[in-house]
Amino acid sequence: MHQWIPVVAFNNKGLGLTFARFLQCQGIQSRVEEVVENANNPQYQVFIQDPEKIELVSELAKKFAANPQAKEFQQAAWETGEIQESIKFGSVNFQPARLLAVPFTSLIMLLCLVIYISFFFGFFDAVRNLLSIQPLSLMAENHEWWRLFGPNFIHFSILHIAFNLLWWWILGEQLERVFGTFWLVVLFVISSLFANLSQLLATGPEFGGLSGVVYALFGFVWWIGWLRPKWNVSLPTSYIVFILVWLVLGFLQILPVNMANQAHLFGLVSGCLLALLLHIWIKSKQRA
Repeated sequence: MHQWIPVVAFNNKGLGLTFARFLQCQGIQSRVEEVVENANNPQYQVFIQDPEKIELVSELAKKFAANPQAKEFQQAAWETGEIQESIKFGSVNFQPARLLAVPFTSLIMLLCLVIYISFFFGFFDAVRNLLSIQPLSLMAENHEWWRLFGPNFIHFSILHIAFNLLWWWILGEQLERVFGTFWLVVLFVISSLFANLSQLLATGPEFGGLSGVVYALFGFVWWIGWLRPKWNVSLPTSYIVFILVWLVLGFLQILPVNMANQAHLFGLVSGCLLALLLHIWIKSKQRA
């Protein structure tokens, strides 16, 4: 049997895994290993076994590096039907290299922090007027549709923003690194619409926070772990119990804080549904 031959390295693990999955779909045995020459800048080396494929793989790597989001690469990654790396939730590490490796996760955190800090400089009313959601009839007239996402960035206390951003990082960073930025953006957009519209219709426009999206990430990981156990993507049982108990306590209204309960519920439902749709889509591709 041939030894494993290093062919290309990436500074982003998600890219390395995606390219390796693409090679697998082309019938080229491959794997990814982390190579740490610099603790702040790890490299992810892709290896193959067939020396006759080195030139072909090198050409494919150049094409992939030019446009890793191309349909042929992304579709091949999903159609393998497996994730080659277990996701370990619970890690909180804000090293610059990790922040840069997950641009969307980092961008949302930065926007939330900047907006929250601006409140201490007298900009609360201005920011709220700019971002707060409005009745659908009013948005239909003024076409300010960004307000559907505005509540995500408005937090009312240090505990509020700390809780939401901690879970956003724990879940979002891992999902973006392994599933890719595109899929995390899809989760963010759809869950924002589910969460914010449901809360608007239930209680009106006076609410804010990223928690509806956070509940969606919980729901997605929970259900994808149940539907596709071979992916090794799952949450500890204690996390699931905590998030469900917190949801129930919110609806019982026995907590000393006002909570956007409909946003939490419909955010969770949207994440579960997206996991189900992804599972069905991959299953249909494998049958085709």
